[in-house]
Amino acid sequence: MKYHRLKYRLCMQHSFDGRIENKHHHLIEIEIVARHISEDFMEFASMDSILEEVFGPYQYQYLNEFPEFEGDTRIEHLGEVFYLKVKEALGKKQWRFARFEIRETPLRTYAIVEETF
Repeated sequence: MKYHRLKYRLCMQHSFDGRIENKHHHLIEIEIVARHISEDFMEFASMDSILEEVFGPYQYQYLNEFPEFEGDTRIEHLGEVFYLKVKEALGKKQWRFARFEIRETPLRTYAIVEETF
């Protein structure tokens, strides 16, 4: 099978206690692996535009203020929220989701795997 693997970098701000005066910055790296259902050749731009649509509204934002995070901006919760958003967006464009990873450092990664490859 043929898969596309794309990385997206999200510059965001958050605070662990929900207090804006304690906000700090992170560069989160998100990696998505998916395949197009048609199995035909697809350009990365197709998947890239979907991810930009999902993550664009969060770029350079203070995530604690978004209702979908309910004040919980731990990497695991971000992963769960973003995974569902990405899976839904990819599915609408006939992409089959395989793997989602989110990391705040190279040593701390949260992954969700649906399809082995």
